[in-house]
Amino acid sequence: MYDNAEEEFDAICVEEAVEARLNAIDALCAERGVTDLDVAANASRVVYSGRSPDEVARNTRAEAKRKEAEVLREEAAALERTAQEMIEELEAKREAVRAAANSLKSTPGVDAVHEASLQWASRASQKASV
Repeated sequence: MYDNAEEEFDAICVEEAVEARLNAIDALCAERGVTDLDVAANASRVVYSGRSPDEVARNTRAEAKRKEAEVLREEAAALERTAQEMIEELEAKREAVRAAANSLKSTPGVDAVHEASLQWASRASQKASV
């Protein structure tokens, strides 16, 4: 009977593609940086804790989700810091442009040069029309 149960278990694992699914879960965990789940410790908790395997699996998934959420929060905070730095840099550049524009307005003789260029442009158009 024991041999039959093992063979039946192996057949179910093959039918349900358990190995491929577990490998896919491992790959997704590694992709998301969730690699420090101690499988041996989890297995021993199932054996010695008196909790059901479903409960341990649920708790393990919850822990993995907490870790993933923490990683995502850290990434979001880093993006926020980068965005804030870029905004501050743009504000500094905006102020530099304003200061340069204001310094040009108060430069003596700029109005005279502007007026002379307007007169020159109007003279050139008058000569062309004659």
